[in-house]
Amino acid sequence: MKNNFIPKVLNIIVILGISITCIFYLANPLIIKAFLKNHYSMTNHELVVTISTCLYLLGVPYIMALFKLKKLCDLVVKNNPFSIESVKSLKIISMCSFMELLLIIGCEKYLDYSIAGFKNIPLGLPIAALTIICLTIGFLCIVLSQLFEIAIKIKEENDETI
Repeated sequence: MKNNFIPKVLNIIVILGISITCIFYLANPLIIKAFLKNHYSMTNHELVVTISTCLYLLGVPYIMALFKLKKLCDLVVKNNPFSIESVKSLKIISMCSFMELLLIIGCEKYLDYSIAGFKNIPLGLPIAALTIICLTIGFLCIVLSQLFEIAIKIKEENDETI
């Protein structure tokens, strides 16, 4: 019972994460508009559209990675974690992480050069932290995918000898 409980809870958490992420991305322009109005007394529609567009771009690889994580959770719940699907999912998550890193840097540079107010906001530390996080997740998923490939080969050899 304990073996089935933890993966099911993880699966529910991932589904909840996907749902909350989708809700926030739908409400993204409203949240940005309210934030800019309350903190900076700005109601510039073009600024809201530019920031929302950058956040939507950043959301694409993130949501793709969440769905691949959901697929991994499904494989664990079905008691089939050592399969080619898990290797593919881990590789896609790593690619999404590296793509997210490039998009974070690209969007930050775009906002710096297109919007005058962003030059005065110190984003160095958050960008550095996100860079470290994205690199760590990307490399971790690549290593895990290689580990799973080796485990699958060993499992297939053991299945053939029995």
